[in-house]
Amino acid sequence: MSCIQLNKTSYLISMKIRPLKPAIALAAMALISFPALTNKNGAPAGKSGSPMSNGQTCYSCHSGPSATTQVVNITSDIPADGYLDNTTYTITITSDAGTAGMSRAGFEASVEKVGGHQGSVTAGTGTQLTQTHFVTQTSSSYTPTNGVKTWSFSWNSGTGSDSVTVYAAGLFANGNNQNSGDALVTTSMEFKKSHVGLDEASALIGLSASPNPAQNVLRFAAPGAHDAGRLTVMDALGRTVVDSPWIAADADGRLIDVSTWSNGLYTASIRLESGKNAQVRFQVLH
Repeated sequence: MSCIQLNKTSYLISMKIRPLKPAIALAAMALISFPALTNKNGAPAGKSGSPMSNGQTCYSCHSGPSATTQVVNITSDIPADGYLDNTTYTITITSDAGTAGMSRAGFEASVEKVGGHQGSVTAGTGTQLTQTHFVTQTSSSYTPTNGVKTWSFSWNSGTGSDSVTVYAAGLFANGNNQNSGDALVTTSMEFKKSHVGLDEASALIGLSASPNPAQNVLRFAAPGAHDAGRLTVMDALGRTVVDSPWIAADADGRLIDVSTWSNGLYTASIRLESGKNAQVRFQVLH
């Protein structure tokens, strides 16, 4: 046995150690780093935990402990009384690890009605689209600050649905370059369509605002408002930005300079001395 062992040892000592060929070395590096790249480059489509995802999330690949202090919040600039048709809003997803901490953060979100997606989404801060309707993080937007990571995207409401639900799944990763040890949180938020300004009085006045969204100049028109009254415009926070008389000549068109206004949603109201009134919502987008 000692001779056999010696011979084996001698053979090993006599071997020449050859460097890996470049192609083999690159392949080995790719295999080693693959889990990390999967985390950073965003989730594949259909992982928001929504009905259109068939309930699938990042836990299709990842696994880990149950969430403790981790939360995922959905916020937006959609007004409390609802969204309007063909209007663009900003939706924000925030992952907060609380005291649990995290090394990396990822998410996927979608906006859906019953039986399908609703409207259209556009990538925003730190986000990208996967297969048109799903939003996830980019390869440069996965590092949290003090346990918190925020992403945003735009949603245009389109037409036809009286309510939508935003679904989001957030992954709280430990950064071990493996698919284990990661916590997952899913959440959703419903938004209703606004029907403000669709009453009979508004229809008779026919108040409109164009173009919508507006960038520099906005035109109000109200063919049925040939009486004296008052025009007010309020921003999404309820602050008055316009409060001025409405005269009969304004019914054919009144121009407002909005070039210095902040981006956002506004509500214009006309109240006539005859008792008629109307509202219209519009967006300023520079």
